[in-house]
Amino acid sequence: MGNFQGKRVISIISLTSDIGTALAERYSKRGDVVIGTYRSENSLSKSKLTETKGCYPFYCDISDKKSISEFVKTFRQSGLEWDTFISCPSNPLPLTSFFGGDFDEWSKSVHVNSIEQLRVLHELYPFRNKKRVSNIVYFAGGGGSNAAVVNFSAYNVAKILLAKMCEFLDVENKDINAFIVGPGWTRTKTHKLILENVNPSDERYRITKEFLKTKKGTSMDDIFDCIEWLCEQGREVAGGRNFSVVYDKWKEGEELARELKTDKNMFKLRRHRG
Repeated sequence: MGNFQGKRVISIISLTSDIGTALAERYSKRGDVVIGTYRSENSLSKSKLTETKGCYPFYCDISDKKSISEFVKTFRQSGLEWDTFISCPSNPLPLTSFFGGDFDEWSKSVHVNSIEQLRVLHELYPFRNKKRVSNIVYFAGGGGSNAAVVNFSAYNVAKILLAKMCEFLDVENKDINAFIVGPGWTRTKTHKLILENVNPSDERYRITKEFLKTKKGTSMDDIFDCIEWLCEQGREVAGGRNFSVVYDKWKEGEELARELKTDKNMFKLRRHRG
């Protein structure tokens, strides 16, 4: 793949997701090396990532353990060591109540949206850059740490698991900066899946359709800038926490950093001063 000595290596799982592609383009433009995964040849072709300088996509279906192992083997053989790991897979299905749907489908969703993403990290961990603190970035979903969204339990429970795991990763490992980011309403393929799988009489259908018609949503630049700010701040500010790109004051920088350093319970999943 070439000589990348001195360059930062960004590993992005699900490069062909809308957020994954946007991040890959920005890291590549900055001169970083991006190595990551895709699941669909069609999505890869549409993303044009094969034409992006310094970006190397490899096939991986994270619902398949063997496929994960093959990707990790490829990564190891590349001789690269990752500095930042970003996990972007997201599938809101099934959109049913817990007792109203098939349990195997519910379980599969929880696994793909959390457990298998943690499996990828577990297998890639030995190949991080051990000369510095490595960044680990996951993505939260709507309602994950606040309200219970009707008929959305598999996806939201999975995201809550990831948020809590970031805290465990933080307290167990001093060599990583693990955090989870909620991007807010962002124009992605996830909304199309919701429209295709929800009854038009469902409130979520109306809200989603209205959003896609009238609003731009969170900008990819804001998502990228927020992640970069959290990586730069390091463990003391970001480690083990969950952040909102839209609602948290990360753009004001120093003020939020001071608050987080003072209160170790801020932005974590727990009853706090309740």
